[in-house]
Amino acid sequence: MFSNIPQRYVGTKRADSLFFIKVQVASTDYKVQIKEHLVNNCGIRSKAVDKWFQAVTVATGFTAVEVENFYYILTCAHLFEYFYSAEIKVDCDKLNSWFNILIICQHYESDMIANHPNLYADPSNDPRFYSPARIVKLDQSKDLMLLKVSKRYLYGNHTMQLCQMPHPVLSLATVKPRPADDIMLVSWPPCRKDSVITGQLVARDRVYGQLTQYLWKGYSMHLVELNVVGGAGCSGAPVLSHQAAVIGLYHGRIESLGYAVSAADIYEFCLGAHQL
Repeated sequence: MFSNIPQRYVGTKRADSLFFIKVQVASTDYKVQIKEHLVNNCGIRSKAVDKWFQAVTVATGFTAVEVENFYYILTCAHLFEYFYSAEIKVDCDKLNSWFNILIICQHYESDMIANHPNLYADPSNDPRFYSPARIVKLDQSKDLMLLKVSKRYLYGNHTMQLCQMPHPVLSLATVKPRPADDIMLVSWPPCRKDSVITGQLVARDRVYGQLTQYLWKGYSMHLVELNVVGGAGCSGAPVLSHQAAVIGLYHGRIESLGYAVSAADIYEFCLGAHQL
């Protein structure tokens, strides 16, 4: 089991690598185009699209690569799950055109808490200034998406000064975890940064067909099975070993267990990312 000391180390020392991610339609004019695309090309019902427009689409992300003036943030592709299936390939150019992908870092949120005492009193009234990001790579079959953000636009406080604090790259585990190994899910659900859940690994190599009959998304990743479950906004969060290495990226809940995309799939996905 995690002792208090490594638990604090893993949970707090790795928090600076986390980002909160929010997706918004870039302009109301695009809603007609998006709806036509989803209904006509992706088979999504009109009412489902309208409901999706009304929802707040959020996830957690973490620093996967740092190159000069840019951070590459890893998160889940299913932020845009309506736009792909086993037969339909997602168009990242359209997503970057239709949507604003917005992020904030831990340091910015801490400053907002200090300067806005009622920040969480009414979540619908959001005074934050978000930093822009864009999709540079997406693998819908693995539920992985890589965002690129410029340090020149990464705000560090409520006065929109740039963040000067580090956002360390999280290292992937080099040793496969074993069943019953201790793990920690470190996530950023809406209004609840630094959310930490500890538990154990149940199995280290599941595939989607073992878990559900709903295979229409075409997912082919290897999944780490966990006895911890994250809520809304936890998707994309890192699952860490007791040594603070990433053993998976949180995918979601299936029945009573949580599942994360394996470190091996993440490694393969991120190869060459620094050139994007």
